[in-house]
Amino acid sequence: MTTTVPPLLTAAQRDQFTRFPLLDEPTLSRNYLLSTDDLILIRQRRLEFNKLGYAVQLTVLRHLGRSIRLHEQLPGEVLQYLADQLHVDPDCYELYASRDTTRREHFAALCLHLGYVALSRTLNHELRDWLLPAAVLTDQPFPLMATLIDELRRRKILTPRLKVLERLIGVARIRADQHVYTLLNFPLKADLAARVDALLEPQEGESVSRLAWLSRPVGAPKARHLLTLLDKLAFVRTFPVQDHPATHLPQSRLEQLAQEGRRISASHLAAFEPQRRRATVMARLLDLSRTLTDEVLDMHDRLMISLIRAGEQAASLAYQSQGPTVVEQLGQYQQVLGAIVLAREQGRDPYQAIEAVLPWEDLVNQVRNPEKTVSVEQLDPLWEVIRRYPKVRSYAQRLLTAFSFTGEGSAAPLVKAIDLLREMYASNKRTLPEGVPLSFVRQKWMPYVTQNAELDRKAYELCVLDELRLALKSGDLWVAGSHKYRDLDAYLLPQTVWPERLMELPLDLPETFEAFWEKTEPVLTGQLQEVLTS
Repeated sequence: MTTTVPPLLTAAQRDQFTRFPLLDEPTLSRNYLLSTDDLILIRQRRLEFNKLGYAVQLTVLRHLGRSIRLHEQLPGEVLQYLADQLHVDPDCYELYASRDTTRREHFAALCLHLGYVALSRTLNHELRDWLLPAAVLTDQPFPLMATLIDELRRRKILTPRLKVLERLIGVARIRADQHVYTLLNFPLKADLAARVDALLEPQEGESVSRLAWLSRPVGAPKARHLLTLLDKLAFVRTFPVQDHPATHLPQSRLEQLAQEGRRISASHLAAFEPQRRRATVMARLLDLSRTLTDEVLDMHDRLMISLIRAGEQAASLAYQSQGPTVVEQLGQYQQVLGAIVLAREQGRDPYQAIEAVLPWEDLVNQVRNPEKTVSVEQLDPLWEVIRRYPKVRSYAQRLLTAFSFTGEGSAAPLVKAIDLLREMYASNKRTLPEGVPLSFVRQKWMPYVTQNAELDRKAYELCVLDELRLALKSGDLWVAGSHKYRDLDAYLLPQTVWPERLMELPLDLPETFEAFWEKTEPVLTGQLQEVLTS
């Protein structure tokens, strides 16, 4: 008993490849405008209906790469467009369409004249090999069918029945899957294959698999949750996710496999055949490596923002409770300073001038008992941020050690500062060395970073970590292994590929503006003269 293989395309998709495309004026003029050679060939037919039918077969063959099917209804736009060029009645085509033998003879002669051939076994195998890179890029049947039909037309191969093309695409998809699976399994040597399989088994004392634990959200932005993300990332990196050969595969294919790994449960995934199962898990691990990297950096950003907002709230509360006292003290100090200046100008005793404004005992109490004096620093949000330094310090070392930050130009001093802190953490140094970079320090941080001509380590670390998140969001810094914070050049074609792709683009443009203007300026000048003289 034979089983019927379901078609790759839906009925609607099949219809798009079998019917005529939308025929607007540009499409008609591009595909159905007869040249002088075409007219010479067509006029060798004696009768009008043969001329029109021959012209239809000629243009449809060049446009769609196939013959006119028996009893096929042609678009009226095509018949009218060709009939107008041949000065015949479009209705006479019905007589041609009823003559199947004539239609077949004309089609065979046109194939011989234009160089079209049928799809042979050899060509079928060649097209399978040609389609493999596209099938690696995507396994969706519709774009693969469109790509294959375009190639058939380019090679002047007659388009066969869709079932034939679907079988060809099916073989190419299977070969592409095997290629992807082999590449993903390539680094799994020694015990790595067994470790990948173990990810689908429940953890000790847990009801979920290790792979499910890696995918589980950690919760709200907190230092301990960020450390959990770093633990997950460190575990994922025990597998060959960095410098994996599969990273050279199209990103869409890896994302498709990773999505399958997210969607399917561990028990169902374990039922896959070994090569496919491990390839799917490895694609998921590659995706988790990028995802966890982004989640760590995002959570650091949210943690810093929450600290700054907490500092703003604390400063607001401090101002509500202490603001009037601060204003009063500043008024007193202003009066004292004014009295001293006036006493000097008038040659009077400055101490008597001060006591006339503020009793000496009150001034002494404010100087000798600063705890009773309102602190202006508490009105600055950064004061509260620095006070909460231990929260950030709990994960800062692992954060900077886990990633490689890269930047150029204005971001170079920040990268140097990050490297410096990383070295300090590794060597357990407590003081900052001389000559640390300060050019990236913003105005609001400077009073805390430099105090009494000395550098404050806590303020400097927090400043670096704050600038780190801002530089990542602006694109001045990028991180290896990240998707969200990768190098902006990664969105562009590589320099080695661009010259080749440029040759494929249908753009006949000069390489420089000077060359363009040298060619265009005389044309524009001539057109302008025509307008002026008309």
